[in-house]
Amino acid sequence: MSEYIGEQPSGESILDRLQDMLFPKDIDIEGTGYKRTVIDRSIEKYLDQHFDEYIDEYGLIRELDLRIYEEKYNGVVEDIKVVKEFQKDVNAEIAVLKRRLDKIETHIL
Repeated sequence: MSEYIGEQPSGESILDRLQDMLFPKDIDIEGTGYKRTVIDRSIEKYLDQHFDEYIDEYGLIRELDLRIYEEKYNGVVEDIKVVKEFQKDVNAEIAVLKRRLDKIETHIL
């Protein structure tokens, strides 16, 4: 007979240790007051209910936010193009006005 038969650490049977490995006791998620087991599916429900809080707390950006920012960026780029075109037109008009002023000044003097 083996010398190890009947010896069990800390009074637990092998089945108790196996159960603890497969199905651990409740896990306390620090700071939330929420306890769950590894197999407990309610964590997904909890996260779904508090998803917006996580987004705000950690400053996360959603895909929808990225699309909105991209649309705003594209709008700003288009506005800049319009301003540059306007600037070119104004500079051309200023050049024409300077030439006319030069002609007027040469006729007066």
